[in-house]
Amino acid sequence: MRRTATLAAALTAALAVAGIALAQTNDAQPDGNGHPNVGALLMPRADGSLRIICTGTLVSPRVFLTAAHCTSFMEANGFPRAYVTFDPEFGLNADRSITTTPYVGRIVTNPAYRAPYVNDTAIVVLDKAVKGIAPAKIAPVGFLDALKESRAIYETRFTNVGYGSAEQIVVPQTGPTFPFDGTRKWTTSGFYALDPAVVHLNQNIHQGESGTGYGDSGGPSFVDTPSGQVQVSVVSSGDVPCWATSTNTRVDTAAAQSFLAPYLALK
Repeated sequence: MRRTATLAAALTAALAVAGIALAQTNDAQPDGNGHPNVGALLMPRADGSLRIICTGTLVSPRVFLTAAHCTSFMEANGFPRAYVTFDPEFGLNADRSITTTPYVGRIVTNPAYRAPYVNDTAIVVLDKAVKGIAPAKIAPVGFLDALKESRAIYETRFTNVGYGSAEQIVVPQTGPTFPFDGTRKWTTSGFYALDPAVVHLNQNIHQGESGTGYGDSGGPSFVDTPSGQVQVSVVSSGDVPCWATSTNTRVDTAAAQSFLAPYLALK
């Protein structure tokens, strides 16, 4: 995202060491209510306050889709349940306590997940259905393959939405930092490469592109279609300074949708 965030470098460094993925670069714009179904995955602190770990998307009234490397990190630290907020400016909210965040649920990490990013999908099954927010639509199986076969993918713009930090800023006598303010933002990326399980997006700032960074892990990349936006992937990884390319786990594959299908049917 654009360099507009302000988080302590220590938090960013901690997330980087933990493998929690990337931030938004270059020309990021505040999302406001543009994508109300994109939320932040939250983990409690010892004092009962909440911190943003990753991003995710409401894909049914009770299912919040995110990245497995995010949920496995939480489970490894003794948190089988997660909190979710759809507040577009959660980082600016003075009261970030559990009591002010009504969405909570159990973590389900894809059983086929292998660290660091194989089958990197997971969900939070919310205790109660989210009302007043329309879930995002997941692209059908083979959506990106069809775009590539038609060569339309080379002109496709991918919209990334997340709560992540800005691209690397080198501060004199401090070193690299990744500013973060916990505000939901959006960027657009171009196509770079397509693999059977992942799509790589071009976020090269020197080519006028933008993209994702630390804190955007699990967040969506959308593609516009005649019937509206569809989610094609979740953010998994990218280059360390968040400058060149991102790696995103596809959700338009049979494997990803087989994992999701039983949960999407929940009422």
